[in-house]
Amino acid sequence: MTKIENFKTPVNNYIIPKREEVKKDKPHSHTKKNSRMLQTTLMGAGIAGLAIVAIYQRNKINRLLQNQNKCADADSLLPYKIVDFTKTKLYSAFEKSKTGFISFLSSLNSEPSKVKEFLFAITADKKISVDFINEVISDPRKSSYNLKILKEKIGGENNLIEWLQAPKGYNEAYDRYIIKIAHEALDKSDTDTLLRISPNWHVHILRNGKENFHIGKLPETFEKLYDFNHFIEWLKSHDYKIGEPKTLEYSGIHMEVTSLSNGKSCKTPYKIKFLNGNDKKEYVIKIQQKWGCHSNYAKECLAYRSDSTFTNAQIDYYLTLNNCENSPKMYYYDYGSNISIYEFQAGNHPHGLNNQFAANQKLTDLNRLGIYYNDASDSNFIEQDGVLKVVDIGDSSFIDPLRPGGKGFNFQLPNWCGAGLPNLSMLLTK
Repeated sequence: MTKIENFKTPVNNYIIPKREEVKKDKPHSHTKKNSRMLQTTLMGAGIAGLAIVAIYQRNKINRLLQNQNKCADADSLLPYKIVDFTKTKLYSAFEKSKTGFISFLSSLNSEPSKVKEFLFAITADKKISVDFINEVISDPRKSSYNLKILKEKIGGENNLIEWLQAPKGYNEAYDRYIIKIAHEALDKSDTDTLLRISPNWHVHILRNGKENFHIGKLPETFEKLYDFNHFIEWLKSHDYKIGEPKTLEYSGIHMEVTSLSNGKSCKTPYKIKFLNGNDKKEYVIKIQQKWGCHSNYAKECLAYRSDSTFTNAQIDYYLTLNNCENSPKMYYYDYGSNISIYEFQAGNHPHGLNNQFAANQKLTDLNRLGIYYNDASDSNFIEQDGVLKVVDIGDSSFIDPLRPGGKGFNFQLPNWCGAGLPNLSMLLTK
């Protein structure tokens, strides 16, 4: 049995490679150089011109929105007209229904133009839009149903997309909503509220001005360890044979440690079973290789890459908070050490799930929560009591038009190795 004896974390020495000498221009190279400069200048001028046109059009639309009653051509340029919510043609019927927005719309038999007016009035109103979005996203599993109702009642996909993306539409209201919710949650250090909504928050939002942050709660047995970060380095310092249990002792705590794989994706998973104490659970610790940098910006860039420990932890914790039956429980993620802790999932590896579409057909609850699995491989699944569970969330996409992300608060997961995002998003609007 190996005991801890004056273990010290080694310091990595990084060697910065020398830059190659810049080669001098060959004779007559100035002609090509001038040509490239001219092309670059023209391209820059073209982009600047497009930007000016876009800004001009946006400002023109905003002016029309502010002066609809005064501007004669407003109606011809804008495909909708914003009116006060209480003055919409459906307001009285909504008040009498005494139901939520979606329930009211689902039972409604009205012209799409009236529904369109009603929805634009809701999202243009800063107070009412909060109530509306609270209802629409309260249960992520109902997103497809809610989107279907909205699409049918507003008059089809074109009207739906217009309402989602136009000024005063849904996306703009969602931006306001996310800013409000994020500030309230972060003031209370309540990241659970944010991650219950969506699994794609910027690192700087979760850091909230601090050097480090964590997701979830460290299990009590791990809290009893002498020093958790030191324990992680000590754990990695041993030699393991994959699948062969090794009995170790750290700070008086005995445990059985098994290396589960060689960590080809730079995340090495270890199964840990504690041998003394009351904790009978088995855990999996996934350890990412060290950041290899010290600047916060560089760490963020590494965190955002596809299949990183950070993106995996956000998705898995989002699934845990929403009690997804296709996902093992995720307990804890620490940004500083870049490690995460999960429950160990017992069961058998299934066969014939190397096709992502075949796999997603069996991951019904995962898909209902807006997560589409893109890393189909038999080794990434465990089947328990007829339920398929994902033990490595890998390259997964999060797609939900009703939770589009707030500007500067959420990012689009970079996990694009699987099914195309446009095709998957269309599944939600059928």
